[in-house]
Amino acid sequence: MKKIMIVSDTHKNQALLRKAFENESGVSHIFHLGDDYGDMDENFDLLENRILVKVPGLYHDGYRDGSIPRIQTVEIAGWKFQLAHFVKDINAIPADIIVIFYGHTHRWNFKKLDDIYFVNPGHLKNFFDRGNEATYLILEVTPDKLDFRFKNIENKTYLRKIVLK
Repeated sequence: MKKIMIVSDTHKNQALLRKAFENESGVSHIFHLGDDYGDMDENFDLLENRILVKVPGLYHDGYRDGSIPRIQTVEIAGWKFQLAHFVKDINAIPADIIVIFYGHTHRWNFKKLDDIYFVNPGHLKNFFDRGNEATYLILEVTPDKLDFRFKNIENKTYLRKIVLK
């Protein structure tokens, strides 16, 4: 099993970012969905023995000038994911993509359209932002199952969804 922490819209709030990591053990991968692209780079201790995949947010120079890819594709345990900050950047979705992770809205979301799950972990900008509390997502991946756990900063799971292959 692989355990992935998915965060978005941290906006340089290192305290909330670190608090989310204090809540979790056994994380093997980190997906950061932008705003702020460099937030994980300041946390070498959190990156140790973990794979980091990140995309820039709309206001990052690399996003605007195209020097940093706006979309990343990741495969883990036979499941393929796409990562983007802004969901509208995704034009053509390859047939083997199961989940699209995105940020930007500061609102968590889990929605299935056709055979693709669109998932937003929320934000870690402040305890509350745009009327939404700070949230992140833990995804446990096995070859047969995706186990999504949406959590608030107090480590309370408020939504759990399971997807079987």
